[in-house]
Amino acid sequence: MTVTLEVDSGACQIRTVIRAREEGDRIKLDIESDCPMVRRLASELKDLDPMDCIITPLSKNPVICAADDCIKHASCPVPTAIIKAAESCCGLAVKKDVKMSYSSSSM
Repeated sequence: MTVTLEVDSGACQIRTVIRAREEGDRIKLDIESDCPMVRRLASELKDLDPMDCIITPLSKNPVICAADDCIKHASCPVPTAIIKAAESCCGLAVKKDVKMSYSSSSM
């Protein structure tokens, strides 16, 4: 199965498209973005072990570790989206949109 996930990163307004597909016992990734940091990350993440998506602690997850080297903004949603796409392409997660919204009320 191939999963396509589109990411609108928010303030930077840079769109990223992540395609994840099962190929044998690996998840192959194709990531397109106008962001140079995400393109660098994409060049380092060509495929994943599906089990890395679900059982590896966040601090040791290969996607997060690669993002730590490539992406300067800690709040970039792309690394999480890569994990979500990888999980859902091999049936380890439900394909359900994620949403973050600011509330107009103040604390």
